[in-house]
Amino acid sequence: MQISSRFRSVAVAAIAAAGVSIASVAHADSGTIRFSVYKAAFFIGGSGGEGTLTFHGKRYPISVGGVSGGLAFGASKTYFQGTVRHIRRASDVTGVYGAAGGGGAVGKGA
Repeated sequence: MQISSRFRSVAVAAIAAAGVSIASVAHADSGTIRFSVYKAAFFIGGSGGEGTLTFHGKRYPISVGGVSGGLAFGASKTYFQGTVRHIRRASDVTGVYGAAGGGGAVGKGA
C-alpha cells in the first residue's frame, strides 16, 4: 500500500505541475514587431533604428543602436518584421537595445 500511496502522490504532483505549466502558456500572448536599422561605417561604424511593437491593439516604441569597429565601409538600411511570442505584457519586449562589436583581419599579399 505504501508504493501505491507514493505513486499517487507523484502522479498528483505531476498533474498539478502540468496544469500550472499549461495555464502559464495559455496566458502568454503574441504581438507584431516592425523596425528598421540604418548602418554606416568608415572604419568605425554605427547603427541605429526604431520601430514599433503592436500588442493588444496598442503601439509601443522600440529603439535599436550599436557601434562597431574594423575594416568596414558603406551604408545600409534593413527592415525587420516578425512576431513576438510568449509575452505577457509589452514591457517584456519594448525598450532600448544596443550592441558593440569589433573585428579585424591581418593578411600577407602575394
